[in-house]
Amino acid sequence: MPGIDEKDREILRILRSNGRITLTELGKKVNLSPASVKSRLEKLERLGAVKGYSAVIDPAFLGNLVTALIFIRLKDVDPYTRSMLRELASLDNVEFLYLKTGDHNVLLKGEFRDMDELREFLKSLKKTFGVNALSIEANLVVEELKRGFADEDASRL
Repeated sequence: MPGIDEKDREILRILRSNGRITLTELGKKVNLSPASVKSRLEKLERLGAVKGYSAVIDPAFLGNLVTALIFIRLKDVDPYTRSMLRELASLDNVEFLYLKTGDHNVLLKGEFRDMDELREFLKSLKKTFGVNALSIEANLVVEELKRGFADEDASRL
């Protein structure tokens, strides 16, 4: 990327694993003053390299006990379908939504209170996409082994 150097990439790698790190701590790790780190972070935010800062929350604490990966195979991805996908992405229980290659061209990760809520969500997907949805397949997540890039205990693997 133009305007990004190796020091910026190092800052981004550290932020990816710890978005709550202080400017002082980050500066020590990359051998820069807190003021220089702040200046670089502001530049990275302006360039769109840093899209935002958020907390990683266990879905169970929000009352969501069912996590599903939903694969959708759409016949066409035209402007109208893209607008439906944008609406879908804005729903609270949709954690991520990807347009991708392969047999199923949409991948969605959703979190639901229970199986009934998941079933209703799947029905609404079928209704929303209609005949454009060639198939919709839901796979339940049995155990989450890693979420995001934060340093986590991988001993469960």
